[in-house]
Amino acid sequence: MRIFMKNGIFSIAFCVMSTLGVVGISATPLWAQADSGEAVNIEKLRAQAESGNAEAQLYLGICYSMGEGGVQMDDKEALKWLQLSAQQKNYQAQYMLSLYCLEGRTVKQNKELGLKLLKSSAEGGFAEAQYEYASHLAENDQMNEAMPWMRKAADQGFVPAQTALGVYLVNMSKPESEEMRLGLEYLTLAAIDGDADAQVTLGGVLLEQKETVAAIVWMEMASLNGNKEIAGTLEKMDVTPEECYEVANTFFMGDGIIPKNYGKFRYWAEKAAAKNNPTALFLLGTFYVSGYDHQLDPEKGVKYLETAAEAGLPDAIALLAICYRNGRGVEADVRKSIELLQKAAKLKNPRAFTQLAFSSLFGIGIASKEEVTKKLFERAVSMNQQTARIFMNYCARNQISLENGAALLKQIETAAKEGDPIAQFLMGEFYGDGCGVKMNEKTMLAYYTLAAKQNYAPAMTALSWAYEMGIVVKENRDTAIQLALKAANQGDQEALSYLTTVGQVETEDDTEKDK
Repeated sequence: MRIFMKNGIFSIAFCVMSTLGVVGISATPLWAQADSGEAVNIEKLRAQAESGNAEAQLYLGICYSMGEGGVQMDDKEALKWLQLSAQQKNYQAQYMLSLYCLEGRTVKQNKELGLKLLKSSAEGGFAEAQYEYASHLAENDQMNEAMPWMRKAADQGFVPAQTALGVYLVNMSKPESEEMRLGLEYLTLAAIDGDADAQVTLGGVLLEQKETVAAIVWMEMASLNGNKEIAGTLEKMDVTPEECYEVANTFFMGDGIIPKNYGKFRYWAEKAAAKNNPTALFLLGTFYVSGYDHQLDPEKGVKYLETAAEAGLPDAIALLAICYRNGRGVEADVRKSIELLQKAAKLKNPRAFTQLAFSSLFGIGIASKEEVTKKLFERAVSMNQQTARIFMNYCARNQISLENGAALLKQIETAAKEGDPIAQFLMGEFYGDGCGVKMNEKTMLAYYTLAAKQNYAPAMTALSWAYEMGIVVKENRDTAIQLALKAANQGDQEALSYLTTVGQVETEDDTEKDK
């Protein structure tokens, strides 16, 4: 633990400047005003300070200490205003004065007075002072006196204190003790806030507890936050294919705490795929075939899908069939597509039944027979496959026959152009999978957008996914979440699942933990 955090001490103090709005000063922090070109009204600030306003005195002192707000850096002038503010029990001013005394900046070094001011600020509840005072006590082997102060700072959300207290507790406590639990709690809070030291320590403790996936994720977060040494540790770790996939899946979407990171996703997914983990192979195949993050590489994607399909993964087999039907990353082969769909259907894959039904409807690779088409759709509906359910309900409601696929397609397309949101959604589905029309993601998204503008929930969910994954459109999580929220409010389960994944909705487990 360091006694002084010299970098950023004064800039941190600026964070509370918004309170000046009550004395007629702009609520915009001074550095933000300078960056935006907005002039700092230093004379108005000085007038408030001269009238005895402690907050204004503090901020004027900060201006002089940093050379901000149109004034030259002047430690003597800064001390003048900080002293006036401190005399009125402004604890932040007391803290800053303590630094001048302890460091001997401008004034003669006076550790006794500096510590007195530091303790007074800590007693007044200023978190950074509590942290620094605890650090001083700890460095003088007064741990019993230091820990209450460190905890006070940590409980105010001061990240360095959370890290310091967490590290101390996990290193000094027995496994499964209350102290260990508390230490992990503080480390987690600091890790979530982006503290690399907390992330590394938390990862190490979790690794000792055999929670390998969580350990790797936090160590990777430390790596992303600038810790260069942790990469060597990660490379030497013995990680199972399943654990590699779970890490990859965490970074694939993020979870509201851990951010999405496609670089980390690909790294760990490829490690899992190299060990023939079928789910990782499928996810990588989907990533490249669908062009997530604009990384469209169908040939590469198909290779991953082929390996996953050979391992018997139904979802991979069904997606590979769509690739063969459309010539996506592989030479078009309708017969091969049907064979793969039939194989996936035998494995009870809902998407395969829907795709077989559309193949029968449009005569793609198999003869078009109304009775066969109907049975395939009914089977898909019984498995709650969304597209099949929406399609069959639409046909029943509009008395559309399944006898002639071309006529049916024309009827739905006409309805879509006339503004029917369900027809627009279905046209989006047709273009997305290449059913009855040539696969075209841009046209797919155009139809989804039309339906979403009419608040049709399945279309909003589909469009949300496109924005989440950067399919054709520029990736935009905020837009994705807004669309999903609208769909979820209508009861759309896929939208709700997405929102839960990205940390926008609490799960039942999370709710129980909060009780």
